[in-house]
Amino acid sequence: MERRTFVGGLPIAAGMVGVISLSAEPSSLDNEKHKAARWRLQNARAFFPKGEFVRAGDLLYQLGIASQLALTACVVADGWTDEDCRRRIGLDVGKAHFFAKAGGLQFDSDSFARIVPLLSPYGRWRSPAMGGHIDAGTIDAGAAKTAVSQLLIAVRSHLVGGEGKAAGR
Repeated sequence: MERRTFVGGLPIAAGMVGVISLSAEPSSLDNEKHKAARWRLQNARAFFPKGEFVRAGDLLYQLGIASQLALTACVVADGWTDEDCRRRIGLDVGKAHFFAKAGGLQFDSDSFARIVPLLSPYGRWRSPAMGGHIDAGTIDAGAAKTAVSQLLIAVRSHLVGGEGKAAGR
């Protein structure tokens, strides 16, 4: 073993407790994290609303799920487990947005910020009875869809950039 090992670009004297050597290849753990994150983003796209909605609650439910999956893809890529997401974020899109941004997501949108209170927790819109409590005229469906669409683009960019860093690119 050499006298020095490079860890994150810093020379560390060999023999210190806990010194590891990092290679340019991502570990299988990194690959699994990014695979899980990509799966979440793919599901977010699948839940993205298509077409028009009779009930505003249906639109908000789908936008909430799509947002939540996309945002938690960011924290899963950072090493969070499904259990971590369930326990610390739950169905709260606002919390997911906070943790994703803390992990490096570059996404600042006034439009998205305006709909977050409606999306959190998104589970409340699942019940058909709840959809009647919102005047559909007060929700700009096009602007809400655009805001979440922009979020999906930002998350994809974040994940691709994260994979590049992990792979040493």
